[in-house]
Amino acid sequence: MDLAREADSPAADGIRRRLVTIAVQDYGDDDPTFTDGMKEQFQALDTWWCDPALGERRFTPEPVPDLQSRRDVAAFLDDIDLQEAPADDAVVLFISGHGHASPGGSHYLLLPESEPTRIAGTAYRTTDLIAAAIDSHAKHVLVIVNTCYADGTAINLAQLRSDLNAQRANSPTIAGLATTDIRTTIGVRAFSRLLTQAHQQLRTSAELTTRYLSFTEFLEQLNDAAAATGHTAPLSLLGSDGSRIPHLCLPNPGYQPPKLLVAPQRSQVATSEADMRYWISRASGRPNRSDPGWYFSGRKPLTRALADFLREGPPQGHSPSMIITGTAGSGKSAIIARAVTLSDSGFRANPDFTQAVEDSPTETVPPVGSIDIAVLARQRTAEDVTAALLDALGCPPPAPDPGQDRLTALRGSLLTALHDLADAGRTITIVIDGLDEADAPYLLVPQIIAPLAQATTAPKLVIGVRSHLTDAAPTADHSVPDTALLDHLRRALTTRDPAGAELPPLELRTDGPDTVHDIQSYLQALLDDVPDHSFDPATTARRITAHIPAISFLDARLAGNQIREADHPHDLLDDPYWWDSLGQGLVGLLGQDLRSLNTPALPPATALGLLRAAAFAQGAGIPWGPIWPAMAEAVLDRPLPDADAAIDALRTGRLVGYLAQDTEDGRIVHRLAHERLAEVLRDEPHRLHAPRGRKP
Repeated sequence: MDLAREADSPAADGIRRRLVTIAVQDYGDDDPTFTDGMKEQFQALDTWWCDPALGERRFTPEPVPDLQSRRDVAAFLDDIDLQEAPADDAVVLFISGHGHASPGGSHYLLLPESEPTRIAGTAYRTTDLIAAAIDSHAKHVLVIVNTCYADGTAINLAQLRSDLNAQRANSPTIAGLATTDIRTTIGVRAFSRLLTQAHQQLRTSAELTTRYLSFTEFLEQLNDAAAATGHTAPLSLLGSDGSRIPHLCLPNPGYQPPKLLVAPQRSQVATSEADMRYWISRASGRPNRSDPGWYFSGRKPLTRALADFLREGPPQGHSPSMIITGTAGSGKSAIIARAVTLSDSGFRANPDFTQAVEDSPTETVPPVGSIDIAVLARQRTAEDVTAALLDALGCPPPAPDPGQDRLTALRGSLLTALHDLADAGRTITIVIDGLDEADAPYLLVPQIIAPLAQATTAPKLVIGVRSHLTDAAPTADHSVPDTALLDHLRRALTTRDPAGAELPPLELRTDGPDTVHDIQSYLQALLDDVPDHSFDPATTARRITAHIPAISFLDARLAGNQIREADHPHDLLDDPYWWDSLGQGLVGLLGQDLRSLNTPALPPATALGLLRAAAFAQGAGIPWGPIWPAMAEAVLDRPLPDADAAIDALRTGRLVGYLAQDTEDGRIVHRLAHERLAEVLRDEPHRLHAPRGRKP
């Protein structure tokens, strides 16, 4: 029989993706529970592997035959020529039905015509089915055995693996799992429900960012699904070496193409798409009507100074480095992000933003390509930052020499790469933001920033650091003086000219005497397009700026958003309790937003627990499931019955502005939008519980 199959045509990437199902759908014993359960299995397979939304990652199912006997199975295998699947095939083989584990250790798929007294001759040995796929030429194979006593196949597979060539036997993309162990029968709906739960996790709480899962990640999701549903977790048969290599048989149903405004080597520090689009009118693509786009035109002296440095280099008497510093919430990262974003050639070519860039003051716009790499130091070690810089240059991480630590190897490779680029006539500009939020900022300075600044072919450096830190630096080995981080950084970036004269770095402060005026202008820009015309944006911005003690841009954004999101802004502005909350600064603003929650899925105490869990997160942030719920329960000291619904409400509701997203180890992670927020949540949560009208 010659079947015309869509699977014969490879996708645009040259991969032919095939879903092969060998399953008995009906044993003729009038068992509707079994037949309905098999239909549910097929539906779960179709949802995961054959969804049109997968695009070129979609698998084409081989027609499922009516299997009655061994001959039918053999004929089907011959017809689809599974044993000779070429290298560029990706094959998912799903085996389902009643299984039998023999006393001798063999496992069989039972067929309607199988005879209990002649199992070896009338059933089909499961490992022979598996061998047809894993000993083909296909480089990506996934086998799922969903039968009773499925783990019994492992006994035969041990022998089969020894018969394979070493490359296939040890390949992380030749993988298989069993849904039951050797002592267990199967519930016909168990695996389909497990698969459906894992599919749902990947579309919501897992937040994995890769196009494909590794087999290890697939097993982790199935294990999480088992914990959530109470079903038994599957068992690995092949390929479970812990590898994170993507498996082409495991399309990630939750994958979303990244929306990057700039190239990946600058995306950590650049402005997010959501923030950028706020300052652009959706209707016209131009800056908002009442303001030429504060993001593009605000803080002109600071943005001009940074653009001049990127365009012309340092003035005489300075090293090729600039420190951008100021107190918390004074807009350091926004100034840096603007420059990084506007320097990117892809962003400048984006028609959505062309007009806004053209309307920006020319002297504040850095040249295209003037920033090569931008990395965020938050919660990173010197080793992490150095590896990120190397990766941005497209250099593979080196293997350390014997007796050499990894940081030394990475740093040497980075300095060599920069030297080679300089020899080719290219000087690199590197931006490192959030130095004060690094894992060990005092160590990061001598371990990577100083070597970069003091190199004979030093790159141009822009470093963002908060300036209020006065904690003493480590002194155990007397190699680092007892000094503030900013002074420590200044010395590291100071070089000498040929005559021996010191060349200090340039320094740009974002908390100068004009800052309050800048904040007031920013707040007015936030209020300019509020539809309620019962208040004057300029007057309101001036009043709020004067009312919040030591106001920061963060305070202004939170206050502005509360007005923007109010059903009746005029009523809010007439509320004395609201003005009391402003007088308490960041604590009052956050407390006001928490008390204003009226979402059943996200009561104020739950929201506070979730935000505090994010504040305690290490690294780039906290992943959603199952870590964020577990941390929130620990913080709250009580269970969260529907934690996923609460997190979803937090991510999509009015508090979303308190969070920022990043990517770490292939997952989306969440953190507080500003370190000052994290500090309040970690250190002062009791002040956020104050009832309305009472000062904390």
